[in-house]
Amino acid sequence: MECLYVPELGEEAETVELSDAARLRHIRALHLRRGEPLLLSNGRGRLVQAVVEQLRSDAVRLRVRARLESSGELPVPVGVALGILHERERLEFAVEKAVELGVREIALLRTQYTTVQTVRMERLQRKLIAALEQSHRAWLPTLLPPMSLQELLSTVAPRYEQLVFPELEGGVPTPLPARPTLLLVGPEGGWAEPERRAVGDCSLPVFRWCLAPRRLRSETALVAALALVTAALQPEPPAQ
Repeated sequence: MECLYVPELGEEAETVELSDAARLRHIRALHLRRGEPLLLSNGRGRLVQAVVEQLRSDAVRLRVRARLESSGELPVPVGVALGILHERERLEFAVEKAVELGVREIALLRTQYTTVQTVRMERLQRKLIAALEQSHRAWLPTLLPPMSLQELLSTVAPRYEQLVFPELEGGVPTPLPARPTLLLVGPEGGWAEPERRAVGDCSLPVFRWCLAPRRLRSETALVAALALVTAALQPEPPAQ
């Protein structure tokens, strides 16, 4: 079943009418007819099954049939901070996979070894939406503008309760408490020593993981680390 990102879909809305040209073209390309189903996501936690109620040349009206409570989201918020990659296609690939693997926030990092200083944020945002529709997600991740590691640790990291920091010298991945988790993925040139120290000096618990006994490209490390984080998150034990 196809999924559409419909940010104007309210929490209690039973119908929604789409009239912008881009989404009308999308719906027509799907050859949807009256009564046929599709998924709608408002990107803020609501994922519903709807049906086409009316097709006009200038608008399509959709009626909500059921809310999907189990939308495949991770049990706790997971964010990823990624060093900006030199090749646009590789950065877009990494962002798409982060969305598909369930992250709720993506921060782009300018590090000591970053060579690219500008990022096409509008294009990346479109990639996020396409990945949300592809993976049928209820939440559209927040995409943060490029920032330094110091800015990340002072403004973004406090929203989380633990950090995962992949590096060759790290240990074997272990179970993680089911708490909001921030994953740091190194840039193409690796982390500079002052950046490693800054991560170690932050106030959050840091889990240093070795993902493989070899050097990985940043986008490969991101996919591998997110898969391990998903598997490692464990429910909190019940209170005694």
